[in-house]
Amino acid sequence: MKVTATTFIPAGYRSIVYRRLLKRASLLPLLIIGSAITVMISCKKDKHDPAPPPAEKVLQVNFGASSIAWDLVDSGFVVFKREGATSQVFKRFEKKTHALSFSMDDLSAGNWTAEMYIFTRYNQSAGRRYRQDKAFIVPTGGAKQGITLPAPTGAVTDSWKPYAFFRHEGTGVSIAVALDNKDPHFDIQVRDAQWDLFYIERYANQRLQGGANAKVAEQIWMCDNGDDCYTSDRFINDNTSFLPFTQEVGNKEWNNGLIIIVLNDGQGGAIQFSHVYNK
Repeated sequence: MKVTATTFIPAGYRSIVYRRLLKRASLLPLLIIGSAITVMISCKKDKHDPAPPPAEKVLQVNFGASSIAWDLVDSGFVVFKREGATSQVFKRFEKKTHALSFSMDDLSAGNWTAEMYIFTRYNQSAGRRYRQDKAFIVPTGGAKQGITLPAPTGAVTDSWKPYAFFRHEGTGVSIAVALDNKDPHFDIQVRDAQWDLFYIERYANQRLQGGANAKVAEQIWMCDNGDDCYTSDRFINDNTSFLPFTQEVGNKEWNNGLIIIVLNDGQGGAIQFSHVYNK
């Protein structure tokens, strides 16, 4: 026979014991709910949302009220040159809303120079080419931030150097001549080897009241040696031939310029350009 031990509780203490038991019973659901909430919060913390991809790093040229008109912009490109490297990276500008840009994300670490060109319409005699060189550093791991630049203003003394740009689509001839008469640069690109004479004439003038011009400086450059005038890729890049012209201009006042260009092929074919402009 099994004997069960029984604890005797005096009648006066029974109500006290019952209240304690009821109090413990009422706390049990709260403890269960609290534990469940703790588990849910812990689980939520363990689920990490994927980090958004990093924003693309771009070099962007912004056009505004003080720049040349956005609707005159035709195109642009950039040549990336890294210090110590022989190869170059070529990219075309992407047109956005009143901006031109290109990605820097694929550039390796190093000291870089972006040689930037923007082409615009101007008038019937010539277009415009603007150039600016921008140096920047790409650290290890890629570009950390983008670069923003103001667009060309069109002024001769702007950080974007302005050039008169002539192009003959039918023959593939492109010519650029500096508009600043203190800048000797010009370059010529030809598609065919037919051209054997190149001629450029530059004038710096001071336009007087009444419309007359007082000549400040003039110079003619000519090459009639055919293939010897340009490189194997049919390109002329000259920064010295017009140095006497720029030195003659010196610090003299001028507000008007004239450019005359002639190309002959020795068989009666010729291309001529002329462009008058104000500073």
